[in-house]
Amino acid sequence: MDNRHPDGPDRHPVTEALHAAHAALDAITVAGDGGTAGWVPMAGMDPVELAEVVRLHAALEGRVAGLRLHTVAAADAANAAEVTAAADTGSWAATAGRNRSRAWGGVWLANLLNSTYAPTRTALAQGRISEEHAAVIVRAAQKVPESVTAAQLAECEAILVEKATRMSPENLRRAARRLLAPLSKELADAHEDQLLVEQEFHAECETWLTLCDNGDGTWGGKFVIPELHGWLFKTRLEQLTSPRRHTRTKTGEPVEDRTVGNGKNYTEALGAAFLEILEHLPEHGHARSGVSIVVHVEEEKLRTQLGAATVGTGAENGPKISNQEVRRLLCEASILPLIMGGRSLPLDLGRSSRLFTKNQWIALSAIHETCTAQGCTRPFAWTELHHKKPWSEGGPTDLDNAAPLCGHHHRRIHDDTYEHQWLPDGTVRFRHRWRSRWKHRTDPWAQPAA
Repeated sequence: MDNRHPDGPDRHPVTEALHAAHAALDAITVAGDGGTAGWVPMAGMDPVELAEVVRLHAALEGRVAGLRLHTVAAADAANAAEVTAAADTGSWAATAGRNRSRAWGGVWLANLLNSTYAPTRTALAQGRISEEHAAVIVRAAQKVPESVTAAQLAECEAILVEKATRMSPENLRRAARRLLAPLSKELADAHEDQLLVEQEFHAECETWLTLCDNGDGTWGGKFVIPELHGWLFKTRLEQLTSPRRHTRTKTGEPVEDRTVGNGKNYTEALGAAFLEILEHLPEHGHARSGVSIVVHVEEEKLRTQLGAATVGTGAENGPKISNQEVRRLLCEASILPLIMGGRSLPLDLGRSSRLFTKNQWIALSAIHETCTAQGCTRPFAWTELHHKKPWSEGGPTDLDNAAPLCGHHHRRIHDDTYEHQWLPDGTVRFRHRWRSRWKHRTDPWAQPAA
């Protein structure tokens, strides 16, 4: 006997369809050893058919999610919660569904889909988009200016829905900020900026961090930070953990960085990079930000104070920030000109000083863009000045004896397991002292054949 719903000749078509769906799933459910139920084996399916199953499953999930939201909206309209004295429709649905799943919430989304957003509702019912896609579209549409008419909004919504069928929810969020682009660039700029301002305010309110002493010489912690700062943090960590293994010398010859790795997995490498960041924080005074941030913004947007900017490379997948956030960052920006032939600076200190000065570091920034280790792409801003000829052996603290090395290669140059060789182009090449660790039979210092 089917105990999912009372039997009866006058069941609603929705109820009948759901019973039929359960019956279809029963047909591919089998009992295993000990009566444990599972699914029919799929070992014999080829990749093409497996891909079809995944596609059909995704479409089915979208259609079921749409029907669930439709049911929630109907229950809210019928005030079903009052029958069981539930606090609200979400609580009533959770009770009926035997769990308090987040999926049974979203009464606001269910009602808006039923009353306003027909293109999104249709795509969800057809299984072309997921519930997450629908939520992204509706949230963006709810924030449009009052000057946008219902017909204009429906036109823009339909275009965004078509994009959603080919996009992940993450990429759709970026596209949804430009929901009004089909109407005009100015409207889209204003709408995008409004969404980003609200998002940044919410992110600031939700930012937190906890630290705890584990009592064994280590500390642990967790945090939540805004998208911009998460992107900056991830970018810096990846710059420090992932110098390219295969790159080229200044003369264009292929070279491999043989010092990368050291047996660390990805998370351990991130941890080491985090320590390197902490060790480079300003130690004295109230310094400005030590991180260089590249922000791509149109001059017109900066003047009108409307429209978003892209952080990083300027690529479409880079994080977006509001114009308000751009102006805040500009307050922390610093410009340091290097003027040749200007006021004299003490750049060559000879033996009078053990440590290189900030002025020397600035001067070298005009010569070097990256770490001087052959093939390393870590930026100059993250390097430390190293004496080519050690100061303890009579090496002077001047520019000719200075070499910028990133934290990783600075440790390697003082690591007894590696030998190093300074090359005529100013770079340094490393070789492991153990021949068994060479990745090729040939000597890493061997010159290429003419």
